[in-house]
Amino acid sequence: MRRISDTAIVSQTCRLGPDVSIGARCRIGDGVTIGDGTRLQDDVKIEPGVKIGRNNTISHGNIIKAGTRIGHHNTFGEHGVIGGAPLIADPVASGTLEIGDCNEIREFATLQVGSGRDGVTQIGSRNFLMPNVQVGHDSRVGDHNVMSNQTALCGHVDVADRVVFGVGAIVHQHCRIGRLAMIGATAYVSRDVVPFVLIDGRSGGVVGLNRVGLKRNQMDSSTIQRLKQAYRIVFRSGLSRREILGWLERVDCDAVAGMLAFIRESRRGLERERRSARCDQPPAESISPTPLAADACSATPPTTLPFPGRRAA
Repeated sequence: MRRISDTAIVSQTCRLGPDVSIGARCRIGDGVTIGDGTRLQDDVKIEPGVKIGRNNTISHGNIIKAGTRIGHHNTFGEHGVIGGAPLIADPVASGTLEIGDCNEIREFATLQVGSGRDGVTQIGSRNFLMPNVQVGHDSRVGDHNVMSNQTALCGHVDVADRVVFGVGAIVHQHCRIGRLAMIGATAYVSRDVVPFVLIDGRSGGVVGLNRVGLKRNQMDSSTIQRLKQAYRIVFRSGLSRREILGWLERVDCDAVAGMLAFIRESRRGLERERRSARCDQPPAESISPTPLAADACSATPPTTLPFPGRRAA
């Protein structure tokens, strides 16, 4: 049975499911669709044309802006702005925000719609966004991600699946974050982050594989060993980009194949490994190409570290 507060203002053109609950002082605009079992606490404002699925909980003080589409079984903490206009200096037409299913989005979240009439911001399913998270315009967030307090995606950011962000992490526009990466607290990311790696919060550099994340996601020991080999080739071998791709092509492992595809598609370059004071070797991406023997790319990847004094990934 529907439960609508006497103080709520609900447009006559709304489409409400049979078990919707609308709290005091809510304002529901024209053409809004709210699915069965969705609960709106007090003082929620929903702008015209918004579509909300089944069994969502929208807490006190949320504003859901025009152009937003929400799936099923999501929870929104207090005082979020869902579908706000893009943070762009020059005014542009606003696009849409699409949110999947079973997400938990906590207090004071700021999720922007895409820029331009065809712009889309997408958030997948089963993500956990802690208080004060910002997802900028035209960003795409996959599934099963965790964004700690004050994480900020600055726009056109692509986040894959099962990524963890520490408190206060910031990602520059047009960056990509690979699957199962972990971004340390307060890190500033300005280039693409390869899948499966750990970013240090202080330096913003790569400091090894995300071993805990790999084990939690049931990566077998053989796959982890192959990823260690790939890590050494990418970050410690001193090879050119072409040579690195040649090595990775010959590693028979689905996870490494995913890393290879990610590197091939990178346009901003890759975040580099944090270097110790004892290691003066320049980063791999800045090294000029060096000739290889004819059979170099078909050889077994090195199992010893190219740089003395470095720990294994």
